[in-house]
Amino acid sequence: MADDRKVQISPAVPRILDRYRDEISAALKISISDQSILVYDMLRYCLGWADKTGKPVESIAGKALRPSLCLFACESVGGKATNAMPTAVSLELIHNFSLIHDEIQDFDEIRHHRPTLWSVWGVPKALVAGDVLRMVADRSLEAYGEIHVGTTVKQVELLTEACLDMIEGQYMDISFEGKSSISLRQYMNMIARKTGALIRCSIHLGAIIGEADDEVVSMFHRSGRSLGHVFQIRDDILGTWGKEHLTGKPVGSDIRRKKNSLPLVYAMSEAQGVSKKTLKEVYSKNELGDGDVELVLEIMEDVRSREYSQGLAEEFCDKALDALGQARLSREAMDDFTELAHFLANREF
Repeated sequence: MADDRKVQISPAVPRILDRYRDEISAALKISISDQSILVYDMLRYCLGWADKTGKPVESIAGKALRPSLCLFACESVGGKATNAMPTAVSLELIHNFSLIHDEIQDFDEIRHHRPTLWSVWGVPKALVAGDVLRMVADRSLEAYGEIHVGTTVKQVELLTEACLDMIEGQYMDISFEGKSSISLRQYMNMIARKTGALIRCSIHLGAIIGEADDEVVSMFHRSGRSLGHVFQIRDDILGTWGKEHLTGKPVGSDIRRKKNSLPLVYAMSEAQGVSKKTLKEVYSKNELGDGDVELVLEIMEDVRSREYSQGLAEEFCDKALDALGQARLSREAMDDFTELAHFLANREF
């Protein structure tokens, strides 16, 4: 990595995520109807704006990574962030739609230290709420602003494609659970869709809305692809070794759910003899107990699964920086992106 990229990385929220937070929050609230029917109360709860009774609260919200990337990309190539805001809102709503369905499929009862939608209102209502949110995301794109009609058609096309990729990736992730023969190539293909698609689309669309030329847009696209890998690989590390008070999930939560996260895929490929046999026996069980989780963690430690996973996250971090570095952005923009990339590769929540 070039020396001029070595900016000071603060443990605080990266500037890109902090810069647009208030504007994104305000735009999101406008996008959600004030109608009193329960489904909108559910959506406000999901987004952290209300409690289970519909009363407004100050709650822990998500990082707003995807909309922030979209706005950053647009501004960094000389565009107006206001022109990208409808798309940024749509990206965040699509992301939350996917989380609602993902929580149901994974039986997750907690997110951001709060009960998930389905665990409060039940699966049928949560499914409908997720579908409503997906439609609201489409509706948010109607406020196009000062954007050429050709650009609006292109962004709808790219968003639809990314959403389909994301859902296909989620299907792959579910189908992999409990299997002990998932290859690294299969894993990378899955995360490129499940997590990478929307992150890649966010920064790609921002550059398009900012009217960057095709070559620069391609650089943003490549950078976003690597950044999606960074995010999911670090997520897998946190799902295995993350601190419960920060992630809201106990150590080994992905192991207990028999998810084929990167630490496990690598351990399965590297373990030999008794260790490999133990992994297969553990993952053949219907349910895993504390002792099973400890066994898997021990084998992962033996094969240095954590070190491998973190090394790969940092490798993709460098690739994301290399790709965007070719776009010749301002020093400030590149420093901000570098801070964000390193944050995603080393985050604790």
